[in-house]
Amino acid sequence: MASTQQTFRVQGMHCANCSILIHKILSTQKGVTVANANYAAERLILEYDPAVIALETIQGLLKKVGYTLIIPKEGAAEEEEVEKHRAEEIRSLGKRTLISFTLSLPIIFYYMAVHMLNLQHIHALCIGSAEGLGGIFGGEFGCPSPGWLFDLNWIYMVMTTPVQFFVGWPFYRNAFTALRVGSTNMDVLVVLGTSTAYLYSAIGFLFSFTYNIGYQTLWIGFDHPFWESSAALISFLILGRWFEARAKGRASNAIRKLLQLAPQEAIVIKDGKEVTVKIADILEGDVFLVKPGEKIATDGIIIEGSSSIDEKIITGESMPVGKKVGDEVIGATVNVQGLLKCRATKIGKNTLLHQIVKMVEDAQAARAPIQDFTDRVSERFVPTVVVISLISFAFWYFIWGLDFTPSLLFAIAVLVISCPCAMGLATPTAVMVGTGKGAEFGVLLKGGEALEKTRGLNAIAFDKTGTLTKGEPAVTDIVVVGKKSKDELLRVAAIAERGSEHPLAQAVVKAAKDLNPPEPQNFTNVSGKGVMAFENGKKILVGNEELMKQEHITFESSLGEFERLQNEAKTVVFVAHDGELIGILAMADTLKEFAKETIAELKKRGLEIIMITGDNQKTADAIAKSVGIDRVLAKVLPEKKEEIIKQLQSEGKKVAMVGDGVNDSPALAQADVGIAVGSGTDVAIETGSIVLIKDDLRDIVTALDLSRRTIRKIWQNLFWAFIFNVVGIPIAAGVLVLIGLQAPAFVKTLPSLLQSFFKSGLRPELAGFAMAFSSVFVVVNALSLNLFREPKFTKELK
Repeated sequence: MASTQQTFRVQGMHCANCSILIHKILSTQKGVTVANANYAAERLILEYDPAVIALETIQGLLKKVGYTLIIPKEGAAEEEEVEKHRAEEIRSLGKRTLISFTLSLPIIFYYMAVHMLNLQHIHALCIGSAEGLGGIFGGEFGCPSPGWLFDLNWIYMVMTTPVQFFVGWPFYRNAFTALRVGSTNMDVLVVLGTSTAYLYSAIGFLFSFTYNIGYQTLWIGFDHPFWESSAALISFLILGRWFEARAKGRASNAIRKLLQLAPQEAIVIKDGKEVTVKIADILEGDVFLVKPGEKIATDGIIIEGSSSIDEKIITGESMPVGKKVGDEVIGATVNVQGLLKCRATKIGKNTLLHQIVKMVEDAQAARAPIQDFTDRVSERFVPTVVVISLISFAFWYFIWGLDFTPSLLFAIAVLVISCPCAMGLATPTAVMVGTGKGAEFGVLLKGGEALEKTRGLNAIAFDKTGTLTKGEPAVTDIVVVGKKSKDELLRVAAIAERGSEHPLAQAVVKAAKDLNPPEPQNFTNVSGKGVMAFENGKKILVGNEELMKQEHITFESSLGEFERLQNEAKTVVFVAHDGELIGILAMADTLKEFAKETIAELKKRGLEIIMITGDNQKTADAIAKSVGIDRVLAKVLPEKKEEIIKQLQSEGKKVAMVGDGVNDSPALAQADVGIAVGSGTDVAIETGSIVLIKDDLRDIVTALDLSRRTIRKIWQNLFWAFIFNVVGIPIAAGVLVLIGLQAPAFVKTLPSLLQSFFKSGLRPELAGFAMAFSSVFVVVNALSLNLFREPKFTKELK
């Protein structure tokens, strides 16, 4: 059996290294070829051979290391289950946060007031000596502690213990899971830092007042158990996890909103009776009713009735679309008027709505190439931080000669300020929000790779037929010869053309549909020349010069107009009625709405525009001129379009290809970015990196602008995540303190808040707050993509 690729939900991922851990575990399994987990999206793209490894086996492997693989279910059930789990997780984190701060705040306020703001110790540090620095942590509050402080510390230890081991239990569990499989993650740093702070405080407090146990020298400089560091660290970190969980929930709103569009029930006709059933119970081929104002249950075809359908939630079409027997309907769209009886043609995950949902899910789970770099950094980050922490302790304790306690505090601060989570969240969170925002505009961005490649684009190649043009002929010019009006000329021509199935004939009939032309009499198709028919005994001729000559119709005086229209790459026919020429009709494949405006906007963005078509050069040049395209490649066979894209790329261009996804698939795949123009009924185009559901060319500009905005957010996130660690780790290790000791006069000129960092370093609890803040900052920055709006010109044209 061949390999199959699926996207799964994974619950239990809590930091960027989790995705690396899952990849390590699964990629070593026989039968698994691809295993890419996305922490922010909580999804796993898995390619595996079911004949070699069962899905249940994979599920069991992940369960052993603390992750839950959710097997996809029909309809919205899976999403509802995930949202239920997310809500439970947010409630649990909120409960732990409340407990943690309730127990921690009294300790934090007391120790900050008594120890961190002690003016005598700050003065001692300003002298610039190592002894002065140690005075912050020792001196008059040395051991043994006064009785009242001793009593308070007993209380504080009792209050800190549940914070450390109950509130902080998720950190211990996750760290143990990672270490068990030979990996490390952010929780390893958290556990190392907080456990060191707690255990050192507990042991130091319990034994520092006992002078005869042989350990007294270890506690030189230990002025108080720093319960506030352990308690504050856990509190700020769990608060950060709570904020992060809430923010990630908002980032995944796009899929939830899409699924909520679907109705929950439908009226199905069974054995001649109307039965209300759940959407999941509809079968392919079932006949269902749609009353006015109701949502259409599933994709189908109308077998009885006519109506107008509001399809804007799927296609973006602002006006209701008229539908009749034989027309297709889309699930989740709204029946505006009229009773419809439809037959279900697609159900469940085969419907258009679920195809869109799947594309958004896959896009959010896909990895951007830049994420590989950040993941490699994150994987090596934790061991590096542990080494830096040990070096920091060794420097202050063994080289500088600082007491054990302050040296240890520097080491703990390094452990807790380091944040690979911010780096891990930088890319996937922005991709999630960007792709979700695109779905709101009817633009499906297929993941981070497509987004990243839009940055370097400098050329866009357009297929003509079906992309720039509508792909069907339409009447473009009506030239009257004689006294008849344009409407009368069109009506007469349509009478004869009603007997023909030719696309040009149908264009004439369509143009005259409001004029109610009657059925032709004695219709005759004159091969290669045109058509002939009668109305009330009068002959009607519609055709070329040969037909006019055959029927002895004088047309020479109109040849100039005839040739002018032909030079515009239009198909031109003469129309004669009752033996006289009454006019000329010209037909052509017409431009899509807003084609010219879209090309102009793309040019403003510095992109070279190229048109590729199988038409002759004359026709191609005419279309290109009308839309504003300068470079035209004509007479290109469908199978040669891919070679054209390769040729453009060989010129050093980064090319986007825009096509209708039918015969353009090879070119879309070859292009750096393939943009497939959907039709609202066929968006399952696998080759395009970007899919425009609404078949609106303006959305090309929206897609490119949103893609580039998303990539900018990714780089912003990465910049701040790296800068945070590059700046934060040295500060935590005590670099500012060294500067303060060497330049005390400079420190005195600083604001009091900054002076504290130069004098006593960064307290571990503040380092913990900063670490939590960095992750939340990255997520919030990504969420700001929700402020993106369509380009101004699209609004002006609506």
